Amino acid sequence: MVVKVNPILKTWWKDIQKNQELEANELLGGLTALISVESDRHLIKALLKFWDTERLVFRFRDFELTPTIEEVGGFMGLAYKELELIVPHKPSPRSFLKQMGMCHNPNLLCLKEGWISLEFLYSHFGDEEGHQNFHREFACSSAKSERYRLNAFAVALLGSLVFPREGGTIHTGLCYVVRMLDRGGKTLVPMILAEILRALTACTKGKRYFEGCNFLLQLWAVEHFYQRANKVDIVRGTMGNKIINHPLRMKHFISPVGTEDWFTYLKERSAVEIQWKYYWLKPRRAIIRGNELYFIELIGLNGVQPYAPLRVLRQFGQIQMIPLRSHMSHYGYDFESELPQVNTILRRWKNVITIDVQEHRPFCTPEYYVWLLEDAEHRDLSEGGLPGFGDEKERRWARNLLNTDYDITLEMKKQIVPNIGEQHD
Repeated sequence: MVVKVNPILKTWWKDIQKNQELEANELLGGLTALISVESDRHLIKALLKFWDTERLVFRFRDFELTPTIEEVGGFMGLAYKELELIVPHKPSPRSFLKQMGMCHNPNLLCLKEGWISLEFLYSHFGDEEGHQNFHREFACSSAKSERYRLNAFAVALLGSLVFPREGGTIHTGLCYVVRMLDRGGKTLVPMILAEILRALTACTKGKRYFEGCNFLLQLWAVEHFYQRANKVDIVRGTMGNKIINHPLRMKHFISPVGTEDWFTYLKERSAVEIQWKYYWLKPRRAIIRGNELYFIELIGLNGVQPYAPLRVLRQFGQIQMIPLRSHMSHYGYDFESELPQVNTILRRWKNVITIDVQEHRPFCTPEYYVWLLEDAEHRDLSEGGLPGFGDEKERRWARNLLNTDYDITLEMKKQIVPNIGEQHD
């Protein structure tokens, strides 16, 4: 994972701030603030131990959590509603250089492998004398090359911090992603979330390098596991860049130190001891499921990733019930030379189902509580094509178990909807 921000990127950002900071923030939102984030690799390593690769959520003592589109978009200040997904494209070496205003260069063998170095991008586009030093490699004048500088910085930042690769190389496909952002009408948020989820699954299964944005995942987790008064978020987080404001909101949080301390801390948390909602985040509606599937397919930079917000309704201020579930694993895959089923995914994205974001306490139904503790892996998945959010068949199964084998404990009462425990079928 990214442990330290490359000093070259920091230097480049300082130069960008002199003349193009506004344009950079319009293009990238709050992502430029990631340059100032200090990595906590121990937290990420601890979180991996709780990631469920089948259910696609973090499973803790008596609750589940997952990063949501709304939360990721909120941190970055980037829009996602009613915008199209970006479909990645791996450019040929000639195409990549053309998009960067440069001449074809057969000596750049790295382009055939789909990567470019940060050092190359900075020396040609970040350095004020870049065009003068490498003018034979450019297909445009010095004046015209200025318009490529900001996009080159965006490619560098995304490739270094948001979609990192082992060895620090930068995915050449990000040039196309930045072009799509610059044109407008498309969103980067689902792609970022997709690669975080993909990285969680890959690393849980043994992959060594975390190829998602571990900085955003780190911020997301700390804000959920530090329970605080709502006014803290409202006073310290409503205005300005949410990543920059993060230390202010976490001012009094005593962070565990080391992987084992973090693991123990996370293992001991219960559902009544965490911050379910960010009160600095004020979306009216949340994307909750597809109109055909019980989950949502996200197009990442390197593959397609299922996403299951139905399992974390409490993050939207809703009552958590037993969610509709289906097999998701075969909907996720890596991109090869072609992008199968993308048109279907784009159509489904336009028809996602949303839900109101409420201010309610984070309650769940007693049936859900029992269902979660029973770890109902043996249970049948939901029938296909059902409307709504909850599985009625599973609710009846859990209700019967609750009535015969469970007492409503004090810990359960803190979580379940008041008085619902007395209801009987």
